[in-house]
Amino acid sequence: MKHLVWATLLVAIGCGGSGNDNGDGGNGCVMLPGGQGCFFAPTLAAQRTQCGDVTEYCDTSGITAPNLDCLGKSGPTPGAAPAQVTLTGFVHVFSSGPDSNNVKIQVFDAATVTATDPVGQVTLGALTVTIDPATQRACDADGTKGCSLPLANGCALPLCNDGLNGRADDHKYCRDNGAGGECSDRLRWESRYSIAGIPTNTRLVVRVTGPSGMSDTTWATTVAFNIFLSTNDRACTSLSDTDCLDKSDAAHPKYQLNVSALSAADYVNIPTISGLSGGISQGDGAIAGEVHDCDNFRVGNVEVVTTPGADRFTYFNGNPVKTLPDASRAGVGTDRLGLFAALNVKPGAVHVETAGGKSAGDTTLTSFGTFDAFVYANSVSIVNVNGGKGTR
Repeated sequence: MKHLVWATLLVAIGCGGSGNDNGDGGNGCVMLPGGQGCFFAPTLAAQRTQCGDVTEYCDTSGITAPNLDCLGKSGPTPGAAPAQVTLTGFVHVFSSGPDSNNVKIQVFDAATVTATDPVGQVTLGALTVTIDPATQRACDADGTKGCSLPLANGCALPLCNDGLNGRADDHKYCRDNGAGGECSDRLRWESRYSIAGIPTNTRLVVRVTGPSGMSDTTWATTVAFNIFLSTNDRACTSLSDTDCLDKSDAAHPKYQLNVSALSAADYVNIPTISGLSGGISQGDGAIAGEVHDCDNFRVGNVEVVTTPGADRFTYFNGNPVKTLPDASRAGVGTDRLGLFAALNVKPGAVHVETAGGKSAGDTTLTSFGTFDAFVYANSVSIVNVNGGKGTR
């Protein structure tokens, strides 16, 4: 979701990519019991990502072994309250895209979403969000500093030219570094959205587009699956936290979830660099996402296969700012950001499988979760596998 990074893509047809094999071992790959895709035997143990320059969906405990206890289980029964929340968070833009201004967010009940693009379907809630200096956050040009709310009172002299309150805009912002304000280089502003009356404990789909509800010259269309606002989810720790429940105001509960936006330029230019002449073929779509464990931490060294396959598939280098494809990971799997991406996938149902080794030297494939979604023409389907959200 804050989670998607596109770059030059590599072909990975067959094992551990978006293509599929017949599972006879002819190209050295194997299938999970009852699976559809074919994987390489694990070469590195899967590891969940530790926090540092990676600031979201990361672990601070030092535990690297992924937690897979939720797989194959229904999980704890969610509490009855709150039945509805205000869904809120930031519109997080992929990579170095523009300010998340004039972005439309639509929320659907996943039970009603089919292989037909839900663009015209009745929503549970919708909103077109614009930049608001009172609620927006800044993403730093230095990825290790992440995205944060600027200091309300600004920085001390000399002025920090952030474009606010009549100041010139030199792409700066006043960053709270814990010891006061520092004038830091700004990558972009990200807007905050709020949509009331969204049900909890219900599988949802979130569609993000330009303000017309379609792709335009600024924004491509993303459709995010596997979203579940559980009343058992942890309490939010800050306004920048995500995938968390805020019941501090019992009469007005909120669920914080950052949604992902993709610029039209990235939708066209980056696939073109990958070798897809003209970008994603008209009428085709794409799948992208992250692999998490049951504690909702990103996991590296996990292979991903989609059915149907794609013309291009990639894993990445794990750099949260300059995220680039890494051909050496074709037989290894996800980087520490847990990322995967598949381009030129035919519209319709898609099955995403993930697998890896649980410990060093373990050559046995273990499922890290699967998920079924849909691909729509000229759109990117976001499928974050696992995260304790009811994957198998």
